Amino acid sequence: MLFVERIKTDLPDLEGLEKDTVVLNWEDRRKSRQKVRTEKGTELIIALPTGTILRDGEILYANEHGYIAVEAAQEQVLVVDSGNIAAGSMVAYEIGNRHLPIALSGSKIVTPRDAPLEEFFLKNGIPYRLEKRAFEPVKKVPVHG
Repeated sequence: MLFVERIKTDLPDLEGLEKDTVVLNWEDRRKSRQKVRTEKGTELIIALPTGTILRDGEILYANEHGYIAVEAAQEQVLVVDSGNIAAGSMVAYEIGNRHLPIALSGSKIVTPRDAPLEEFFLKNGIPYRLEKRAFEPVKKVPVHG
């Protein structure tokens, strides 16, 4: 069992080292304290600083033989094309009002699947689609002045 207290940033060249992964969904990547098992069966106790959010590709452990990386799980997300500003604003408002995370991809707004939000979209005629993909929310919404 390995104990992880910080994300590795001072990494040597990982080329040629054996890679193992811990696949986590969005909710689990937000937990700073948890016990997980890698794809190859290694148990990890994660005890990161409060508020740490694990990102796809981050390294949790490394030594001269191999390393363990975070992999964002494929999960159900709602995708709305916010082609016009009124619809996009209403969707973004609803997502924010529900305190759900958001990802932006071009003109698309993406959020984890949420039954009440999906019901809101149906009731208000907001076109959306379900997709299965890794969800990686924005750290900060880009603002261009």
